[in-house]
Amino acid sequence: MKRFTVVLTLILLFLGSGSVLAEPTGYIVGWGDQVLVEPSVLEDLVTIDAGWYHSLGLKTDGSIVFWGDNRWGQSLVPEPNMHFVAIAAGGQHDLGLKADGTIVAWGDNEDEQCNIPAPNENFVAIAGGWKHTLGLKADSTIVAWGYNEWSQCDIPEPNADFIAIAAAGQQSLGLKSDGSIVAWGADHEGQSNVPEPNTDFVAIAAGSGHNLGLKADGTIVAWGGNGNDQCNIPTPNENFVAIAAGSWHSLGLKNDDSIVAWGDNYSGQCDVPMPNVNFESVAAGYGHCLGLKSDGTVLAWGRNVDGECNIPVPNTDFVTIEAGGGHDLGLKSDGSIVALGYNFFGQCNIPEPNTDFVAIAAGHEHSLGLKADSTIVAWGNCTYDQCNIPEPDTDFVAIAAGYGHSLGLKADSTIVAWGNNEDGQCNIPAPNENFVAIAGGWSHSVGLKANGTIVVWGSNDDGQGNIPEPNVDFVSIAAGSYHSLGLKNDGSCVAWGRSYDGQCDINWSNADFVAIAGGYSHSLGLRTDRSIEVYGGGINDFHYYIPEPNTDFVAIAAGVHHSLALRASAVAVAEPASPEVPVAAGLAILSVFPNPFNPTAMISFDLRRADQVSLEVHDVQGRRVTSLPLGHLEPGPHQYRWDSRDADGANQPSGVYFIRLHGTAGESNTVKAILLR
Repeated sequence: MKRFTVVLTLILLFLGSGSVLAEPTGYIVGWGDQVLVEPSVLEDLVTIDAGWYHSLGLKTDGSIVFWGDNRWGQSLVPEPNMHFVAIAAGGQHDLGLKADGTIVAWGDNEDEQCNIPAPNENFVAIAGGWKHTLGLKADSTIVAWGYNEWSQCDIPEPNADFIAIAAAGQQSLGLKSDGSIVAWGADHEGQSNVPEPNTDFVAIAAGSGHNLGLKADGTIVAWGGNGNDQCNIPTPNENFVAIAAGSWHSLGLKNDDSIVAWGDNYSGQCDVPMPNVNFESVAAGYGHCLGLKSDGTVLAWGRNVDGECNIPVPNTDFVTIEAGGGHDLGLKSDGSIVALGYNFFGQCNIPEPNTDFVAIAAGHEHSLGLKADSTIVAWGNCTYDQCNIPEPDTDFVAIAAGYGHSLGLKADSTIVAWGNNEDGQCNIPAPNENFVAIAGGWSHSVGLKANGTIVVWGSNDDGQGNIPEPNVDFVSIAAGSYHSLGLKNDGSCVAWGRSYDGQCDINWSNADFVAIAGGYSHSLGLRTDRSIEVYGGGINDFHYYIPEPNTDFVAIAAGVHHSLALRASAVAVAEPASPEVPVAAGLAILSVFPNPFNPTAMISFDLRRADQVSLEVHDVQGRRVTSLPLGHLEPGPHQYRWDSRDADGANQPSGVYFIRLHGTAGESNTVKAILLR
């Protein structure tokens, strides 16, 4: 249920002495029903909170940042996103307290948990439960609204003298000015029975079925459900200054700025990252934890199925990305793979050694990695034998993954397919030859021929196999769940198949695309200006909230109901080709974008004086692929787009190419570019 387009990364495999061009690496961002944020978003924070499957942070400038599960629009902080002084994350809704004492609420509102009762004023604290909300007024009274089946919104009398509130699951807590705790709502695990003596409490925290109270002497009291030892505070129970309660786990912050965690550790939520120092506050969600450092950065650990812990740090040096049915893969410049998301079948457990990978592919519940030695490694769900690579596992140059089947492109331009074949998606049509790219959808497969034509096989129930005429001049392909896409050499995109949600309606500004991707009900296009376009959308319109600014993107991937993009953190800079070919004083290649590219690359160069110039492209064996006379050009910046074709118009295979700009005075400049089919 994704775009499953092939990516081949031959980074650093063919480093020649003829030129040097640093391929741009970057960081991953995501949007749709799973939000992943860039590293700078997780800086300059003053407080944090954790929802069921998502996380919130409050910035020093009074704005709110979000990451994780977004199926209810929890990321869409109402404008203006400013002047907030406190935050609270509920089960699937969020709250922000403004400096003027008003509350803003957004996300799931099925039980009116986001409908703040009038008058919305004079609030000083907020708390969110699974589907209910609490607000503390300046007069020390509590207001509660939302789901109330367990009477969690019925504040016990007298509703007075409260100084703090907490909510989780179906229960509520209030801390009185005399140091006593009031608990109400669900009590099936004794979570409303505060242990005696109910005195000297200075802080409270509510979990799904258990509660915590911090005493003035630095000790913690816990009560309620204890099936995972979440109420068994580790010794020594002393010197605590803050507390947080998750579903079945607990956190305590010590006065030495270290964190203690106990209870359920199924997702590693009790494994505090080292060094366990310099923490200022803590928060706990369903199965993940957050710790705010004294420098304003946040660390997250535990469950990361929905991105609630964001990209594992450091979110840097990625060269390509893939989005699966519920998991994501990122390939690092050092040849290692990072995975996050749904992992029931082990699709995020990269086999050791996690090294020497040059390409990745993510299926619905399985993953593929192509090694530098041209072998394939597969892991995850193997119900249909989609992880059992046919012998001989050699000479592969590209990979792709569908719902329950896998594809491999051999160096001899033939395709090997294995796994689920119920709809013939593994039956490559004859002649099985001259393929340069592959892609896999839910139950169909797509192959691109060297002559620019597309072949589709497998299910055609939605017309995903009916390639629109003329079937020529294609340079790249992608497969959504039930639709297919092709990129033409003129930068236009063609889409066909299921289009219930408009995923095939590429009906505005259909030009200047350099990459395409298809998800379940949406499609993505990356333009030459490094911006992204979205078509379709499906069950929500969150697909259109591309992270701002919509620029500097170098790669895209589409999952079921979410999207990924790689934003460049370094721009390719041309350096001297060799001692024999110095960088010319009169001309210079400034950049190749994107790099790696598929299938077109925009070559930007500068002339310091008018000249008759041309571009030449050579492969790693030194053979000239094409010569491109550009004619007489005036001084200044110029651009030319190479469509990865040779002089005869044939698509070139994935690999490393050297682009040489030269003029009539013998000056030249050569850079390296990587074609990723």
